[in-house]
Amino acid sequence: MTISKRHHYTPRYYLKRFETEAGALWRLDSETGKITKGNNERFGFKKRWNTLRNPPPGYAPDWAEKQIAVVDGMASKVITEILEGQFPADIRKLAMAISFMHHNQPRLRRELETVHPDKVGHWSEDYWLVVRLKTALDNWESYVPLYYALNVIPPGSDQRFLTSSNPLIDFTNKPTMLLPLSSRHCLFLSNDPAHRNFGPVTRTPDADEIAGINRMTIKNAWQYLYSSTESFAE
Repeated sequence: MTISKRHHYTPRYYLKRFETEAGALWRLDSETGKITKGNNERFGFKKRWNTLRNPPPGYAPDWAEKQIAVVDGMASKVITEILEGQFPADIRKLAMAISFMHHNQPRLRRELETVHPDKVGHWSEDYWLVVRLKTALDNWESYVPLYYALNVIPPGSDQRFLTSSNPLIDFTNKPTMLLPLSSRHCLFLSNDPAHRNFGPVTRTPDADEIAGINRMTIKNAWQYLYSSTESFAE
């Protein structure tokens, strides 16, 4: 049986939307300052990140990766609809993918190992994987918005949205979130009850708003920033 090796913690379908028309993508390592040119295939993966090393009876080593692939496949369709201007009535499938992207990150594991070595230092690779998946599944409903809007940078603009290996921007004590969907699109998500009866809309952000969102992306990134240009300026 062939077992997959290249597992993406930041999904390929997501990174692809930040590439140029020629398929180029740039990555900035915020820890080293190094900028690398690549593409969605090269970036955002970690070898056997979702592999069960000692799977229990009835489970295959690829069990987790296949479950995540199903979630990513559903989310990709939702994003495609949104980018085409078709607002789906139900974006729960995207919310689940957001939860997986948020909780299934190498940097998050490193931070937990640093802050809580007494609690997590003895965890096996399999246990880490189970905890990541369980946390994502237990929390995905908190990412389902009551309302959302799509910010779209108009054609011809030199500005673009950045994204990162921690793409969701959430705000402490505020019921709003931001999620760049492509180099020209960024979702505004709200769980404010006052927005409950609002329909999804498309809006054109001004230059200051775009720069502000990029500043938050830069601040929020755990490690990697991704851009459709060589520049990572706001």
